[in-house]
Amino acid sequence: MVTGPLGDVRVVDLTRFVAGSYATMLLAALGAEVIKIEVPAGDPYRAPATKQGTGESALFLALNAGKRSVAIDFRAAAGREALERVLARADMLVENARPGSLARHGLDWESVHARYPTLIYGSISGYGDVGPDASRGGFDLILQAESGIMSVTGATDSGPVKVGAPVLDVGAGLSCALGLLAAYVERNRTGVGRQVSSSLLEFALASLGTLAASVLASGEVPGLLGTHSPLFAPYGGFRTADGWLVLAGAGSEDIWMRACRALGLDTLASDPRFVDNAGRLASRDALTREIEAVLTTRPTGHWLTVLADAGVPAGQIRSLPEALASPQVHALGAVQELEHHAAGPYRLIGPPLRIGHAPLGYPFPAPALGADTIAVLSDAGLAREQIDGLISQGIAVAT
Repeated sequence: MVTGPLGDVRVVDLTRFVAGSYATMLLAALGAEVIKIEVPAGDPYRAPATKQGTGESALFLALNAGKRSVAIDFRAAAGREALERVLARADMLVENARPGSLARHGLDWESVHARYPTLIYGSISGYGDVGPDASRGGFDLILQAESGIMSVTGATDSGPVKVGAPVLDVGAGLSCALGLLAAYVERNRTGVGRQVSSSLLEFALASLGTLAASVLASGEVPGLLGTHSPLFAPYGGFRTADGWLVLAGAGSEDIWMRACRALGLDTLASDPRFVDNAGRLASRDALTREIEAVLTTRPTGHWLTVLADAGVPAGQIRSLPEALASPQVHALGAVQELEHHAAGPYRLIGPPLRIGHAPLGYPFPAPALGADTIAVLSDAGLAREQIDGLISQGIAVAT
């Protein structure tokens, strides 16, 4: 593991759910001190269905490693005053509330910037912070539907299908973290903090990349494509004798010719239906039948060797446990282990980047609710009697 480069950065984390929590956890992995502000009842992900054997939420543990927990109700005047002390010493504030909803607490960008002009302010939302849908709440599922992603995922018999992982949440979190780092570099030059905003919708559109470019250029609607591509063929999933593989046999015409030779389908190269990529796209179903007629005669492992020897990109469709246990994932250090005070050792996915060929790691596990309330508020200048008063009134929690 490497020491994170953000060792002098302090982040106030007002986030909940996946996107915001992931963004701030990345900052913690990069070395920032991330102070997670939780209401006294705790983050909503502290009590979902999937739990460790001790009753700890696996989801919370996976999204909040490396953070400190301050449990305080900033909706109460005394709690808000305590939070102001913490904000006064912070470099960043990150939130993922509905745009405008924090204004009644004086925690919107305009209010915070007026009080702390050097503070960098990060916002993550479903639809973005401007426009007619800005005030709508948005979860990954909803934005997969409304961004168009589900319109190209699935097949005719299945109908539209969501991507199985919360890719928009993770992508929006990554996008926000990238923007926050850029704003930090700028602030070091100008001394002024900026607002950074990202949204699930914007990341969804970015992820549609080449698909969106094609639609914008031609106006043609791709439709449900299953595992296949609207731009290249053969490029997708194919049945084998014992499962499935994916084949990228159309990255270039040279790759297409190599794929034909490797599969013993040389006649396809001269077939008028498949003479170029446009023809292969138009006759994708027929092409898939021709390829699967060969692939289903032998197991996946055989074909992966044959295709690799021919220089044709292909891969096995693995289960999630198979993927997590693969030698490549192990070599990258992508699955990491932390020791939690209650849950014991638990594993999670590390940050998706490396510095100097070494994986980044989280400095410590997810915190207990209010584990750092006393330390952080004391460091912010509150007397112990004040902190004890907040606790006795139920405005703060310390463990």
